[in-house]
This record gives sequence, structure tokens and C-alpha cells, in this order.
Amino acid sequence: MASDRDTLAQTPPFDNLSEADFDYAFNHMQAMYLSRESREDIVRSGKSLLYLVRSGTYDLVTPQGQALARLEVDDLFGFPSLLTGRKAANRIEVIQDGIVWTWEADVFHELRKRSTAFEQYFVDAHGKRLLSEAHAKETVDWTIKPISEVLRRSAVQTSPTTSIQESAQIMAEEGVSSLLLVEDGQLRGILTDRDIRTRVVAKGIKLAVSTRAVMTQSPATVYEHQSLFDALTVMGEHNVHHLPVLSKKDEVLGVVTVTDLMQQQRSEPVLLLNALSKATTREALISEALKIPEYLHSFGSRIKDNASLGKLLASLTDALTRRFIQLFEQQHGSAPCAYTWLAFGSQARFDQTFGSDQDNGLLLADEVTEEQRNWFAKLAEDVCQGLAAAGIPLCPGNVMAMNPKWRMTTLEWQDTFKQWVRSPTPDAILNSMIFFDSRAIAGSERLYKKHRKEVAKIGKSDVFLANIARHIATLPVPLGLFNRFRTKHDETGEYLNVKTHGIAIVNDIVRLYSIAEEITDAAIPDRFEQLKGSKWLTDRDNQNLLEAWQFLVHLRIHSQLYKSNASQPSNSIAPEKLSTLQRRQLKAAFRVVKDAQQAMGFKFGRQL
Repeated sequence: MASDRDTLAQTPPFDNLSEADFDYAFNHMQAMYLSRESREDIVRSGKSLLYLVRSGTYDLVTPQGQALARLEVDDLFGFPSLLTGRKAANRIEVIQDGIVWTWEADVFHELRKRSTAFEQYFVDAHGKRLLSEAHAKETVDWTIKPISEVLRRSAVQTSPTTSIQESAQIMAEEGVSSLLLVEDGQLRGILTDRDIRTRVVAKGIKLAVSTRAVMTQSPATVYEHQSLFDALTVMGEHNVHHLPVLSKKDEVLGVVTVTDLMQQQRSEPVLLLNALSKATTREALISEALKIPEYLHSFGSRIKDNASLGKLLASLTDALTRRFIQLFEQQHGSAPCAYTWLAFGSQARFDQTFGSDQDNGLLLADEVTEEQRNWFAKLAEDVCQGLAAAGIPLCPGNVMAMNPKWRMTTLEWQDTFKQWVRSPTPDAILNSMIFFDSRAIAGSERLYKKHRKEVAKIGKSDVFLANIARHIATLPVPLGLFNRFRTKHDETGEYLNVKTHGIAIVNDIVRLYSIAEEITDAAIPDRFEQLKGSKWLTDRDNQNLLEAWQFLVHLRIHSQLYKSNASQPSNSIAPEKLSTLQRRQLKAAFRVVKDAQQAMGFKFGRQL
């Protein structure tokens, strides 16, 4: 093994020093164990040092939380503040503890005087660092970074037949907090530290038992090309801290963790989700939730894709709902029978916005008793009122779990759907469309999936679909003769409602096609993806309508973030406030919506 002297002699820029200057550098070198704790001691001391990494892993992070560089063996840091004389602005995040060699400021400056090559090396390095910082300022939106960029290592995996003890040993040896269980090239499950604590140790399961017995089967996953925000959303949706990452061919690549996300911009969304999930009282939970609007306005102004706020807000509402349910169960005991708490509308579609009201319901097991119904009625009242206190208004149309009409067993729900299908009145169509945009938030996922498939079959009625199409065809798109906007005028000014007359119509059209194809996912982008290759939309029409929807959503969120006229109704946009390009794009989007609306009418009109 090379000595410390030999190692330093081979490390730039020390390899260009004369023998006397090298002796000076080596004799004044000190070794330090760099951990999170020792880093804080360095910060408090206020000393500026030159650092050379010998072991461990560290991230160089800007004051805004943007990662500038990953520092590993032979990387140098600390020199910018030594060169400029200014206090260090960037900080070091310790990923893995290790050893660094250090030199005091006076030693560094003496070596600069002695060696032109040494001096030039750090001047060049500083120039590159400034370029990196400038680039970081231009690209602070961590949310759009692909997941593949933060994967730290390849998947640590074993077979589901491996014993619990062997699985735990693998995790310890590899230094990981989760283990992927793979069989025949397919992901079968995941085992985490928490699983071992709660499912093995706490329940006294023998260590010789196969891991299959305690793993989380068919876990939520993400793909490598998806964004970090997608990972955040899935974590929030499923209340997990580890997500297996797959390739486009469904090959297991690795795991992205909540820690990985917290190292991006210190990931405020993750911290906020954690704060909600850890609130120990109803009052504390409401207090944390009331911070959400101010936070979202701040966060939305810093990211490029502000439409992703809909995903974040829905994930926060999911977490809030789950925590209210958990707190209720702590006081009143666990649910007396199988159930699923349902989200409808924008929360289900992941396009929730500021001021969205509640749309939720309860799906109960068919064997529920009257006494058990009373328990769920109290749960619904508690959660809905809690959400209202937390800033999510009660639904004016009473589409909430505390309304018995939206709190039914699977058979009752299905009977109701059959009535809606047989007699598609305007109210029946509206109610059915609400439920078709649904998602399981808490309780039994299995109960919901089975029920949702049954409802999908019921809804696939030609006459029913044609009546929905006729309803959608009557909705006005605000584009008149000569391609002019049809705006509304009142005392607040001239405006149009981009939600009612644009986004909602696209939602309705895509929902209709999804019902016809028995697609049960609620998110609009997911529906577009699954409709590719179907008879309802050509690939070109699919892409055009998706882009129109994305533009309208972006415009809506941007308007809410930077609203210039507080007296105008929510979701309204004043065309004269838009740039010429934006007005053209808005007209083009409305034209796409109008063409899609007409095409839908032709496809279903003959079925009436």
C-alpha cells in the first residue's frame, strides 16, 4: 500500500511542486475525520482550510440547496474562499463519513508564492467553480431532474426465498436500508429496515422464515426516466420512503430514497410531507397544514414546471387525509371492517390547485353492520371537518364522505351506478363523472381495485357513453368567429375562465375515452399515455390535446401564483394581460379543444 507521502506526491497540483516545496506541504498537512458533527465544529470555528478528500463522499451545495459537485477521493475543496478572502458561501453535505487532509490558510498562500503551477491550478479550478455556480443559478429546478441522475448504486437484491436472517445480513454488509426481492428477473417485493422492526422483531417472527413472508409485495415503483417530482408524488401517494427504480424494460436498477430527495434543494416538499405525517395531535396537524399555501406560492415561483404544483398539492392533501384518519383511529380504535377512503375530482387526478374544495367518499365492505356504519360516519365527519380547518373547504355540492350518499358499500355503489347508467339524467352524468375520477387514499387498495374494475364494466354502455358525449358537446369553448376570444365582462374587467371552458372540457373528453377503454387511472397524463394506439385518438391528436391541456394548466397555475386582479373569479385569465405569443398559444389550445370536442361528438353521436 502506498504511503501518505507517495499518495500526495501523485495528486495534482502537489505532483508539480519542487522537492523542497513538497516537503513543506507534506510536513504541514493534517488529517481530519469529516462527519456531520465535525463539519459543524469547522463551521463554528470560522477557519478557512484547503481540503483533499482521502475517503468518504461529500456534496458541495449552494446556499439555495443546489448540488454543485460530488466530492470523492482526490477531490479538493475550500480553495475559493482562500483565494478570494471571503467567507465560504457554499456548504458541504456529508454523504458518507471519511478522512480529509487539510492545510491552513497561511500554508496555502505560501505554496502559491513558491509555485506558479500550484497557483495557476487553483486559479483555473476557481474559474470552473464559478461557471458551475452560474449554471446552478440557471437550473435550480431540481424537480425536473431525472431519477437516474440520483441513483447512487446498482440494486442490492436477492430472492424472496432467502431467509430473513440472510436478507438482514446482506443489508448490513452492503450498508443499505432496503433490499429488493427479485425472482425470474421480475421485482416481487421490497424489504426495509422498518419492515424488519415492525413485521419481524415486534411480532417475534423466526429469522429462518423466508423473506417473502414479511416483504412488501408488488411495491410502488418509478422508472429511471421519470422526474424526481414524480418520485416525490409516488412516495406521498403510497406513504413510503423507498422506491424501486425500473428501466423502460422493467429491469430492476436500484432504489431512490427520501434521503436522496432531501439532498435536492433540501427538498422542502419532502420535509413538509414528513411534518404532516409526524404531527401527533389534530391541532399540530392543522397548524402544519395552514403553512401549505404560503409555502406553495414560494415553491411555485422557483420551479420551471409550475403545473407540477397540482401533483404536490394532491400529495399533501393525501398525507393530510391519512394523518387525520390515523389520529382518529388512535382515539377510537382501528376500522371495524375493510374500507377505502376515496379522493374524487382534482385530488384524484393530481391536478389540485389553490382553493380547490373537498371531493371525497368512503367505500365500505358489503358485510358492514349498522354499528360499524356509525363508526365510519364519525370518521367521515372528523376527517372532512379537519380538512376544512386545515384550509381545504367543504364541498358546496356535498360530495364528501360525511354525506351518506357518498359513503356506501361496494354493492350499494354498484347499484347506484347501474341506476345512473340506465337513467342518464344530467345529475346522474355529473355524479358518475365525479366517481370515474377517483383514487384510493387510505384503507384497502385491494377493495378499491376490485370495485373500480366492476364499475368500469358497468360504465361501458353505448347509450350511457353517448349521453355523456352529448353533455360534453354542449360545453362552450371561448373561441368565436374569426378566432376571437369570447370573454366575460363585469365590474372586475374582461376575462375568461380557463378551467371551465378549457381544462375541464379536456378532462371530460379524456375521461369519456377512458371509460370506453375501461382505463381506471385518474391522472390525465396517464390516461393520455394509455389511450395511445386506441381507436379514439390518433397519435397526433393525442399529442396535440395533451399539449393543449398542459398549456392551459400551466396558464391557470401561473395566473393563480401571480394574480394581478384579486377581485376577478378564480381560474380567470385576462387575455389583454398576456403577451402576443401567449394569446396565440391560448387560441391554438382552444382550437385543439374545440376540434377534439367536435370529433368526440361525431364518434358517439350515432349511438343515440
